[in-house]
Amino acid sequence: MTTAPNVLLVHGAWADGSSWNKVIERLSDKGFGTVVASQLPLRGFAEDVAVVVRDLDALTGPTILVGHSYGGAVISQAGSGRADVTGLVYVAAYAPTAGQSAFQINQEFGEQLPSGADLVNIGTAETPDLIIARDRYHADFAADADPREAALLAATQKPTSVLSLAGSGAATPAWETLRDNTWYQISTLDAMIPPALQSRMAHEVTATDHIVSLATGHASMITAPDAIADLITQAAASQ
Repeated sequence: MTTAPNVLLVHGAWADGSSWNKVIERLSDKGFGTVVASQLPLRGFAEDVAVVVRDLDALTGPTILVGHSYGGAVISQAGSGRADVTGLVYVAAYAPTAGQSAFQINQEFGEQLPSGADLVNIGTAETPDLIIARDRYHADFAADADPREAALLAATQKPTSVLSLAGSGAATPAWETLRDNTWYQISTLDAMIPPALQSRMAHEVTATDHIVSLATGHASMITAPDAIADLITQAAASQ
């Protein structure tokens, strides 16, 4: 790396910033600048984007933005038009166009809400607030994780408002201007976002040689942290 960039890690739905702990540990010895994880409120899309923009503003110098799952939609908007964002890494993530939500991507692909039968509404009928049924979290979200670790993740998962998942932004997504340094990791055993849908999004946002497939479930940053840290390092080296 000619200039050590920062890394800002953005979690997705039904998780929080601690889902990046293993990746942060591995990045700490690789000569990066500041490595931090955002904590999304998951109350609405605009609010989530605003949190990442705030966290970017608090950093000095070039930054690699990394998004997992729904976090990919967030970084696509939060990184738009920013000269300090020099690379993007999508980890089994949504990569929407302007005005497109995660829900819309599923619908256009012919999918309903991921693992919809296993989602529990703890909010209201008017404003659903969703969690993954705890006895299904392991199979749906982290199938290749240790059962004890998956149980902890299920117990601490962050409820996600439908307003986040159905929200979208109007800005040109960051990947449209950063294609040369956009990277995408596909989870081939994913039960949340179909691997075929991930592949379609990956090939829309970047070149084939910037796409990596891993035989993991949805939470690849937890079960394959070495590979995710290596992918971030490649993005940093290409900035």
